[in-house]
Amino acid sequence: MATLSAQPSLQKALEQLPGVVRELDGNGFYAALIEWVCGFLAVDSVSVIAYAQDRPPTLLFEALTERERTLFFARFMDGTYVASPSYRGVIDNAPPGVYLWSALMPDNFRQSALYKSYYQPSQIEDLAYVFCVPAPGVHIQLGLGRHAPNPAFSSGDLASLYALETLILELVNKHYHLSGRHVAPDAVALSRHVNQRVKEVLDNFGEGVLTEREKDIAKLIISGYSSQAAADKLCISPGTERVHRAKVYAKLNLRSNSELFSLFLRHLTALSG
Repeated sequence: MATLSAQPSLQKALEQLPGVVRELDGNGFYAALIEWVCGFLAVDSVSVIAYAQDRPPTLLFEALTERERTLFFARFMDGTYVASPSYRGVIDNAPPGVYLWSALMPDNFRQSALYKSYYQPSQIEDLAYVFCVPAPGVHIQLGLGRHAPNPAFSSGDLASLYALETLILELVNKHYHLSGRHVAPDAVALSRHVNQRVKEVLDNFGEGVLTEREKDIAKLIISGYSSQAAADKLCISPGTERVHRAKVYAKLNLRSNSELFSLFLRHLTALSG
């Protein structure tokens, strides 16, 4: 992986491209792809996660910092991924392409419980994603991170990533189909138990206390939707959404999105016990 002290080398990246092509139908594809991308773009951490309908997420590749790795498996992959900005791409069936962390963040995300419990202690300064959709219902997300004290991605960094966008998407799509959709032996699948637990908590959150519409609102809040985005999703006005949101807070004796997410995490923990 490229380091921030070295300028990304175009020549090196071009020299490594045949190595990516050779691994198109092999288990070393994502390692080769990431090494190639880092010839253009210096990063501190990388994750490649596959999401598919009715199947638990699978970690296809990771090169995380030591600090982030511990939190990643203890928090993110244990259910809190449903509230991450990148997971909105799965929920919204986002088209393939490059997405910036700042653009994916819901309102006040940096004040959220998830940010304070995962992103902040991981010292994540910035993230950029490549969303790939190699087949209907299948989402593969390449997450590229910068960690403090290193700076966020510059406009030049992002220009390099945008320049690679089409080629990365084509390579991932080709690998998906050539590999017979098999995952590498070292891929880490989130257990179906956790996946079912997350779905169960979301589906039953506020059961017996909230109305069906209020439960819908609560699920969207937990998943990171702003008032406007939630209103659009449910085809209601923002004013109506805010009324429902206020009722959710009042009935659950909460004051903020952060407290709502914390309650969701407590329910996850209780169900796993």
